[in-house]
Amino acid sequence: MTKQLIRDLEQISNDLLRLTAAAEDAVSQSLSAILSRDLELARAVIIGDDRIDQMEVQLEEDCLKVLALHQPVAGDLRFVISAIKITSDLERIGDLAKSAAKRAIEIGDGPPIEPPEGFEQMADDVRAMIRNAIHSLVRSDSHLARKVLVRDDEVDRQYRTMLKVLQQRMLTSEDDELDPLLRWQGVLRCMERVGDLATNIAEDVIYLVEGEIVRHQGG
Repeated sequence: MTKQLIRDLEQISNDLLRLTAAAEDAVSQSLSAILSRDLELARAVIIGDDRIDQMEVQLEEDCLKVLALHQPVAGDLRFVISAIKITSDLERIGDLAKSAAKRAIEIGDGPPIEPPEGFEQMADDVRAMIRNAIHSLVRSDSHLARKVLVRDDEVDRQYRTMLKVLQQRMLTSEDDELDPLLRWQGVLRCMERVGDLATNIAEDVIYLVEGEIVRHQGG
């Protein structure tokens, strides 16, 4: 491995961690904005998504440059391929945080309405999934990555349960409650998708560490 390739891979790794931190912060801030009805924080998340997009584009360009100039093999090739996929998932997490922040503004502008029971637990679980996916990447810890996959099943269960409750509330709610309930439904969907993307990252870490492709294995 040449010194330049080592430097380029280290740069990709560092930039990937910075993008990861930005995406995690966006999700945490959007959730805080929703729960506290903080419209200014929600607007900050929306504005900050441009930075995440720019970081994603730069990282992908750097990864493609490494592939073209150095033609890495074995573990280095797996790392670059995984970095490209993880970068895309992180950008999509940022987009979902932005969408949730928009729902936060819409909910905050309407009449006060309680979040679905269990939402804060789901939010904590989703944040933990992102955090563990990140840590598994940093530590090259495929065991921790597999724990993310297990927790995704719990988040999916929470999502289905709360979705049913919201739908039941819509059937008996007053007209002025329908729109906020629909917004909450959108928030739930955003968080469920963030969990899916954290799972994608964990699966990429397993591939990076073990060389095993675990997508579409069911279970």
